[in-house]
Amino acid sequence: MTDDVMISLENVSKSYRGQKAPAVEDVSMTIRRGEIVVLVGPSGCGKTTTMKMINRLIEPGSGRITVDGADVTSLDATELRRRIGYVIQQVGLFPHMSVATNVGLVPKMLGWDRRRIDARVDELLDLVGLEPGQFRNRLPRQLSGGQQQRVGVIRALAADPPVMLMDEPFGATDPLTRDRLQNEFLRLQEKLQKTIVFVTHDFDEAIKMGTRIAVLGEQSRILQFDTPERLLAAPADTTVAQFIGAGASLKQLNLRRVEAIEYDEAQLVRSDESPATVLRRLDESGDWAVLTVDGEQRPLRWVGPRDLSPDQSNLDGVGLPVTTVEARATLHDALDAMLTSSCGATVVVDDAGRYRGVVGIDRLMRVISEMRETERSRDRGVTEAPYRPPVTPNLDAATNPGGSR
Repeated sequence: MTDDVMISLENVSKSYRGQKAPAVEDVSMTIRRGEIVVLVGPSGCGKTTTMKMINRLIEPGSGRITVDGADVTSLDATELRRRIGYVIQQVGLFPHMSVATNVGLVPKMLGWDRRRIDARVDELLDLVGLEPGQFRNRLPRQLSGGQQQRVGVIRALAADPPVMLMDEPFGATDPLTRDRLQNEFLRLQEKLQKTIVFVTHDFDEAIKMGTRIAVLGEQSRILQFDTPERLLAAPADTTVAQFIGAGASLKQLNLRRVEAIEYDEAQLVRSDESPATVLRRLDESGDWAVLTVDGEQRPLRWVGPRDLSPDQSNLDGVGLPVTTVEARATLHDALDAMLTSSCGATVVVDDAGRYRGVVGIDRLMRVISEMRETERSRDRGVTEAPYRPPVTPNLDAATNPGGSR
């Protein structure tokens, strides 16, 4: 085994008494350090069983599984599980324990002292945007679903395990919360570089989250194990193509991040400026609207000439709602935000929700055209220059607030 391999499955099978066919049959794969490998496939194909054999929540029937070079069956099962983070869809927080106690449970079992545990809890709560003074003493029932899921993730990270197993960790949340949790976890992964096995039945989530994706058939038979780019460009067979489904070109929007393209700029005004001042700035610039922001540069609303009248005294509640995406969101996330926007554009924000730029529908269409041309050239065997986002001239004001940055 090479040094960059963290997890190895060699001819692993699992059968249950009374069942004619194995639940998992002869699965082999290697997972490199620091990558997210997603197991995706239809319900009942054995993907969760395969993952649970890694930390022996299900004992392997035959074959060999190693984690960091050690055969998992040679290790004490309890100690093995304490060295591997585990996140499930239902979160699994102990309802009678505080957030701090839930997060500090495994470090306590490992013999950490109280001061070290408290410091680790506060560090992790800060990492996922939950202010320790506000959240550490709350019970799980006092948290939203998204907050509970964040606590479930950092509980798995508490003892700083090199490996994490994640079983549909965001599946129980609403779409908006799920997008935010996915983006937040990818941000954490950039810093932490854990080796992660991630189970989902959602192929779009697999594309967004995975370094590599294993598409599984019945009995966890690997139909294709490849990068998201290769899966979309060259499905191994008709079964994989059918699983990917229609709209493979649209799914490629999950492969590129908003931060990788050029933004447009909106004209910003403070929310405490007078309507008369805003009207004058709109008249001078010719823009269809300005973007109001608070004192921390967080976007509030789009305000156009029709939203203002001479007798108004302030901008409170004036204008159209703003949709936002984080810079690490995918272009698919941005498209979703645009489709729910009243102006065909979404505002890009940083981790603290502060303004970074605007992406309009015209900008996105140009990027999609560039991606398609790159794909067509690749199909023709033409070597492409590195992708560079197109420079867009002044766009139609209705779909592209502001100018290009």
